Amino acid sequence: MMSEHETATPCESCGIGHSSGFGEGGFCPFVNQSLRAGDTLYSEGDAVHHVWFVKQGTVVLSRRRSDDRGERVRTVRFSGGFVGLESLVSPVYIDTARVTTNAELCRSTCEGFGRWLGPKHTPARTALEASVRAMVADLPPRAAADGSAEQRVAEWLTHESPQTMQLPRRIVADLLGMRPETLSRALASLASRGAIAVSRTDLQVKDEHALETIARTG
Repeated sequence: MMSEHETATPCESCGIGHSSGFGEGGFCPFVNQSLRAGDTLYSEGDAVHHVWFVKQGTVVLSRRRSDDRGERVRTVRFSGGFVGLESLVSPVYIDTARVTTNAELCRSTCEGFGRWLGPKHTPARTALEASVRAMVADLPPRAAADGSAEQRVAEWLTHESPQTMQLPRRIVADLLGMRPETLSRALASLASRGAIAVSRTDLQVKDEHALETIARTG
């Protein structure tokens, strides 16, 4: 979570602002927006209206389960990621987007975002839209069923960004397709083997080699 001493990247240092020619008369459609943990950007099925760029914080994307058992976390967007890109190819949002930490985002209308990208049918925009269409067609990924819970958690920790270690445990459990109590037991086991240090509020990798070995062989 952002502390009161942290500030978002200024426009002149932001990749979006830089590519837009900020301070040089260029056009940038994005405006800063401060959000609090728990705020919802949009819900699955809503008509598209904005695109967001994450400067600081975390946004979780979830999708309704096919068996009507509520939502399942599909993926997470951290600093430097976009949220709502499906607006390029879909009239509605395919996920529900919620902020899980106090966050600084930049928001653009769909129209402004389209103008910022430039004319349609250029090679770069065609490639982007094709990638977004593939993303829209993707089903929520099934959690890997191979290996024990301990192995699956170890594999997740070896491949994910350090930022993911700050996610709420219930979200991590959902991403891995296990119950929160199963995740807690797996983390405790990894800690007892010296691979990680874990508390109620923090998780740190202590031995990457041990973690990789556990992920492969248990």
